[in-house]
Amino acid sequence: MRGERLLYGEVEYHGTVMRSGLLGMLAFLNVTTITNLETGERLFHTLAPGAGAGLGLLLNKHSKTNICLDVGFGKEGLHRVYLAVQEAF
Repeated sequence: MRGERLLYGEVEYHGTVMRSGLLGMLAFLNVTTITNLETGERLFHTLAPGAGAGLGLLLNKHSKTNICLDVGFGKEGLHRVYLAVQEAF
């Protein structure tokens, strides 16, 4: 069993590097905690923090389509790099 309760919080900062909006940036911090009655784990007993940053290049101004490169870091040295094409709302 994975967990009965989960609490997740995240703070993000989005900004532009260029006035034209062609290049944007993002930074984030998050934390997760769970309850697992099977193992005796309670909320706030252990925390799984994460942090990261990214850059976005605007491909289409009308549809707000970006190509994004994000890097995230987590607990115990875990890290990932993500490349995506996405629309921002």
